Amino acid sequence: MMSWQTLRQLKGKSVQGYTKEFRKRALILGISLDSPETLLKYIGGLHNYMRHTILMFNHTSIDEVSVQATHLEARGMNGSPKVGGSSQSTASKNKEKRKHKWKARKANTA
Repeated sequence: MMSWQTLRQLKGKSVQGYTKEFRKRALILGISLDSPETLLKYIGGLHNYMRHTILMFNHTSIDEVSVQATHLEARGMNGSPKVGGSSQSTASKNKEKRKHKWKARKANTA
């Protein structure tokens, strides 16, 4: 079992799962969920890609943060490819097009 100090959203664990575990652990330890320190602890335990986005807002409760984090998670903001294509695959395609155009120009000037 993970201690309070090392409590983090583990790889593959949903925001909902992390939030449930966080609340359960705080309750067991008698830690108030309303303190700014607890809120920062909660945010600090989220996946990196969410933490940076969430810190741009002035959330005042774990509920607000968990709602936004759940939305970010659902939108796939973790950089993994989305079903139906991703910005990374689009960038790769564009790079490939530029490469072919360059080769075509080079062949035409030779």
